[in-house]
Parts: sequence; structure tokens; C-alpha cells
Amino acid sequence: MILSYRINRICCLILFLSILNTVGCSGSSVSEPAVSGSSNRQSDNQKSAEKLDYHIRPEFAEREKLGYWPNLAGPDFNSTSQETKLSSDRLSDENRLWTIEIGSGYSTPVVGRDDLYVFYRLGDDEIIECRELLKGGLKWKFGSPTTYECPVEYSNGPYSTPTLDENSLYAIGTESKLYCINRADGELKWLRDLQLDYEPEAWDFPVGSSPLVIDGQIYLNLGGTKGKSAIVALDAESSKTIWTSMEDGRSYATPRYALIHGIPHLIVLTDHYLASLNPEDGAVRWQVEFGVKKSPNRVNAVSPLIVDDKIIATAGPGGGVICLQVEPDGSYKQLWTDRRNLDSQFNNITCVSDSIYGFTSKWNRQALLRCLSLETGEIQWEWSSKLMRGSMIAADGKLYLLGESGEFAVVKLRSDRLEVLLELDEPLLKSPSYSAPVIANGILILRDEHKLQAWNIRESTKE
Repeated sequence: MILSYRINRICCLILFLSILNTVGCSGSSVSEPAVSGSSNRQSDNQKSAEKLDYHIRPEFAEREKLGYWPNLAGPDFNSTSQETKLSSDRLSDENRLWTIEIGSGYSTPVVGRDDLYVFYRLGDDEIIECRELLKGGLKWKFGSPTTYECPVEYSNGPYSTPTLDENSLYAIGTESKLYCINRADGELKWLRDLQLDYEPEAWDFPVGSSPLVIDGQIYLNLGGTKGKSAIVALDAESSKTIWTSMEDGRSYATPRYALIHGIPHLIVLTDHYLASLNPEDGAVRWQVEFGVKKSPNRVNAVSPLIVDDKIIATAGPGGGVICLQVEPDGSYKQLWTDRRNLDSQFNNITCVSDSIYGFTSKWNRQALLRCLSLETGEIQWEWSSKLMRGSMIAADGKLYLLGESGEFAVVKLRSDRLEVLLELDEPLLKSPSYSAPVIANGILILRDEHKLQAWNIRESTKE
């Protein structure tokens, strides 16, 4: 009798533990520890099977013909790539494709179908190089003299990232010279001296916003002081001015275009405002006061992010984050704002499914990678790491992260908790590394102010 009773109790205990293990503990926000120098191959089957939404806009469907990464933040202007079968393994000499010496600047490389373009300064020249994507071989080089010197302890530039259309490359240098260059041979098509024409606001840094080229028009966040010329639109073929708009100082945020509820919007973040303009004539549809008070360490420098009918902007230190929703009639309503949850200083942000990913400023000496709810702006998880103020690209269910001092890491795209797939023990690049990472045809491209490097990160087909 006693033996039978004990056996029954043991069986009940086993059954209870089995049920507990099956149900699990819901609502846990404990982060998995980072794995230094190797891949964390453990994965959550449910999360792996989850279909992620990269918020691809139909109006940009044809932009992939221009290249894998034809402009800052990629063909969809949201720092995401549609590439798959990408590895999160350690980067090493074994999968490094090539390394080339370059000069200074924070410009991000842009990529066509088989060619890559990098903008840098060497000595007294601003240089644009075209190289082979797979082998790094030089195709052509364009140079233009410059005398610009940054009055504060940052790079002498260039800061702006070039933009590609079908036949041309557009780049703006530190002295506000806008170059249009033939992609085929590197010959200069035209040059527009915007300093002479609009006298951009004098400041501690050079003009650094990147050009936006859509449907044959170039949009620039220039901060001009001649008339209403904070935002300028030019004809891409002739360089002639189409319109100018807004009286405000400049920022480093690149304009964004979107077709929302059938209405075209040019979304800009200037010195003081987050605004919607009519792309055809520059008329201001609405504007919201947002941003930081400009100083050597404070400037609106993060390009707005458009997710479906929502617009997210962030600025730091201290500016915070704001989320607006565009109404069917073109007006807006504010969904939420917060000054602490995210205050990115110059780092790009992205959104996948219902989560926003971005780095805070390091106003409190420690920048954090944070995952925020798109619906509420609340923090879902955060990571304190060596990356500090990093930049990112989202691809194949992962965030590829480059830290400001050259550190590199990969985390899984998930909203419930942090899952680190890779965190290298030593920096991959030299400090500072302010240029965002690029992925093109399975190739990861990174740069600092000394070298441009490429790694094959396509998953191996070996057994």
C-alpha cells in the first residue's frame, strides 16, 4: 500500500513537471548573454518561423534596378535588405574578399549591380572612386580640390553619402558643391556651387545631408540663408532649380519621399521642424516642432523613417523620438512621443514588423541598443555593449551592427528579448567608424577613415 502510494506521488510529480515544461514561463524579458567571438547557434523555432515585415513600399519596387544599395539607407530608404541565406559567423581573413586604402570622411558606400562607389578625402582632394564589387578593382576615380577644415575635433569630411540613378551619381562635398558624375566613366556631367547660390548656414560642421533623387528631381536639406532655401529641389539632368522652400537652419537628415494614401509626401527634418512638403512645388503641408538645440555635439542628424503611414523621427542627445500618423487627407496626428526611450544622435534607425531598432545617444556615458514598440514607443528590450553609438542594417532576420569604434556584432530580429548571435572580441575597424554597414549580393561592406573592406557573408553550402 505504502509503495503504491509513493509510486502514484512520483508519477503525479513527473506529470506536473512535464506540463510546466510544456507551458513555459510567459512574459519573460531576460536577455540571453552575449557570445564573444563565436556564433550563438541556439534559435527559437517559433521565432525562426515567424514572417518578418520589412515594410517594403510599392513605390520603390523599381529602385532595385539601380543597384543593391543605391543610396543612404538602401533602395527602400529604411536600412533593410531583402537578401537571405546570410551568415552570422565570425568575420575573418578566410571570408574577407578585399581591402583597399581610402581617406577620411563619414560617407557610406553605395552599390550598383556590379560596381561600388566610395566618397572620401585624401590630402586636399575630395575623391569618388568606382570599384568592382566582387574584387575591389578600380574602374575610375574622380577628384575635386577642397580647402575645408572642420573647426571642431571631427573629420574634414566628406560627410554626405552619394546617390545613384540609372546613369549618374550625385554627391555633395564639404563646400556645398554638388557633383553629377557619369557612372560609366567617371566624367563630370555638371557641378552646381550651392554655397554661392544659397549660402548654407555657417556652422561647426560642413553640409552633410545626402541628396535624395526621385523621378528626375534632386532634393537637398541645405539650410540655405538666401530666401526660403532650407530645402532645395533641382532638376537631375540640368541642375536647374525647380523650387526652394522653408526658412530654417540645416540638419544632417536626408529628405524622405513616400506615397501615403495616394498623396506624395516629401518628409524633411530641418533644424527645428519635422515637416511634410509637396514634392512638386515645395509647399509646406504641415510642420511639427521637433529636435535638439544645435551645438557642436547636438544637431538633428537622423533621417526620418517612414513605416506604412507612420513617420518616426529621433534626435539626440535629449531630443527624443516622435511618431506621427499621416491621415488620408494628407494631414497628421501624433501617436506618441518620448524624450528618453530613444534619442539617436547620428545613427540610423530601422523598423521590422512592429519593432523599431536604434541606438541612444551616450549623454549618460553609455549608449544602448534599444528595441521599441512601433505602436506605443515603449522599450521592449535594450543592450548595453561595446558598440556604444552604432549603426545598423536589417537583413535575413538579423541586425548587423557596427559600433562607433569599429566593433561588430549581430543580433536576432525579435521583439520579445535580446538574442546575440555574434559579438567580436576585438574591433574590426579603427575608430571612429561612423559610416553605416552595407550588404550587397551577399557581401558585407564596411569602412572607416582608413580602409574599405568587404566580406562574403553568404551562408556556406558545404555539408
